[in-house]
Amino acid sequence: MQKQQVSALVFGGSGPKPAKPNKGRELQKDESEGVLFAFETLDAERTGFVSRRQLKVALRALGFNVKKADVADLLARHGEEETEQLDFQTFRKVVADLLSQRTLQDEHRRAFQLFDITGQGAIDLPTLKRVVRSLNLEIGDEELQDMITEFGKDGYIGEQDWMAIMNAD
Repeated sequence: MQKQQVSALVFGGSGPKPAKPNKGRELQKDESEGVLFAFETLDAERTGFVSRRQLKVALRALGFNVKKADVADLLARHGEEETEQLDFQTFRKVVADLLSQRTLQDEHRRAFQLFDITGQGAIDLPTLKRVVRSLNLEIGDEELQDMITEFGKDGYIGEQDWMAIMNAD
């Protein structure tokens, strides 16, 4: 699997960090589309609004380990401390704030965590097979084993190996 494919699969990061909103990079097209998809999914009744709780759900789904107080802080940073129901523009502004703060390293680390489904700090052949199957990719066992052999050590790819692969040009 190529690093562009992996980067496209994941967002990454955890918890709100920036003190000021929107000081990061511009969102990529797929990220903007993901924000819209999240809003439309949460707004199942098509009211044009989502709740604070739904915002928290969306942020957690995007890999941000936020709590109720974090959501309140995010909204306050955007002058929305009294807002209980968020329209799309407000939702996008808050979500984009966090997404834009992510670095490439954050995305790579998040990708590793998604592949390390057992939480053992390593990706072995059975784990890689499971992930590839869950993504409906058709990569043969031999090719997967070759990836493990080429990029890993001792029959698995550790986080440092993963980061080296992802950061290689």
